[in-house]
Amino acid sequence: MTMHFWQIKILNLLLTSVGIFLFLNQAVKAQTQPALDDVQQIVALVNDDVITLYDLKQSSLLMMLSSRTRLVTAEEQRALQSQAMDALIDDKLKLQEAVEYESNVEQAVLDEAYQNYARQFNLTPEDLEEQLKLSGVIKPSLMAQINGTLSWQRVVQGLLEPQVNITDDEVFNSIETLEKNKGKDEYRVSEIFMLTTDNDNKTETLTTANAVYEQLTKDVPFSAMAQQFSQSSTAAVGGDMGWVFEGELPSEVKDKILTMELSEISEPVQTDDGVYILQVTNKRKILTVTEEDTLLDVKSFLFEKTDELNENITNINQNITSNIDNIDFCEANENILNNFGSTEVGEMGELAISRFSGDLKNEISSLEVGSATKLYEDTDVYRSYVVCGKRVPEVTLPDFDTVLASMTSTRLQLFARRHLRDLRRDAIIDYR
Repeated sequence: MTMHFWQIKILNLLLTSVGIFLFLNQAVKAQTQPALDDVQQIVALVNDDVITLYDLKQSSLLMMLSSRTRLVTAEEQRALQSQAMDALIDDKLKLQEAVEYESNVEQAVLDEAYQNYARQFNLTPEDLEEQLKLSGVIKPSLMAQINGTLSWQRVVQGLLEPQVNITDDEVFNSIETLEKNKGKDEYRVSEIFMLTTDNDNKTETLTTANAVYEQLTKDVPFSAMAQQFSQSSTAAVGGDMGWVFEGELPSEVKDKILTMELSEISEPVQTDDGVYILQVTNKRKILTVTEEDTLLDVKSFLFEKTDELNENITNINQNITSNIDNIDFCEANENILNNFGSTEVGEMGELAISRFSGDLKNEISSLEVGSATKLYEDTDVYRSYVVCGKRVPEVTLPDFDTVLASMTSTRLQLFARRHLRDLRRDAIIDYR
């Protein structure tokens, strides 16, 4: 049957102070109840599970909210509508597998995932729900999407992971390869993966990927986009693939990563299976200690955000700087903390220098033990970071279990993609 997609009428989006776009067209003004016609109009059946016009509208709106997309051309609208439909179909198939193998997700886990999603936009769960309503999206639509992602993760771990068979010889060969490649680079990579099931949808998938990439270049959080658009099981963790070696990646992906700078986001990369958007979040030398591997024992002074504090940040920073040489901030007592205006001390434990970024990374890596940084803004507080110890870690070959876990994870991602593609191929999908 021919698919008749709904036509998006919104062309103007407004960026609010919390970073979420609100839809201005009358067609998507906040509604507490969906239109009856939308709920009753079926646009697709997936193995007898219904997708309504209302579901499709909600999915499209969620994608636009996450990507902050401004749909201008008819081609962009069609591509996003197609991607939204694909996502709904995938969610139905994932939930059907979860029911089949009793991998349903508990409500408490879904609620926690919703809270984490809100944090990515610096919102409380209540604020996120309100912003969704203002944009014409109901919370259950987002929860259904989260449920599909987490249910699929459980299916992958419960059903597919036992099928991953890695021999002892493969593990020992990998360890031997590590030894031979000592000093070469390995990468921590995040991905957004969009599956292409046939030649017909390759163009639309690439168009959507290009639109996603454009928004990522405007500082939209990569993890939020991965959760919304990626069809890999890594979507549940914001696209994080962990540490990977060159040989563990498809050739097209490997070739791209080798040319990328740290934190750079790649343009869409086409492979036989689908389209990748990649970000190299970290890089290190195999079996080689660098300055960034140095472990810092870190505490933090917390300062509550108040109007008074905002007016005195400069004075507090100057006070910290002037006392660096005569106060051991690690041993600071309550009176000293009160003098600086701190309300709490946080124990952060040992962290590698590579875990920090930007100006904070530059400052904290140069501090002597017992010294503190200036104030840095966090979500709801300011923090001054204190270095209470430094340690250069010993570099050794990873043990058998560590290598086995890494190889299993990489192969499991491949199995998951193939399984979803097979479910698509075998499903009875009736477009209305």
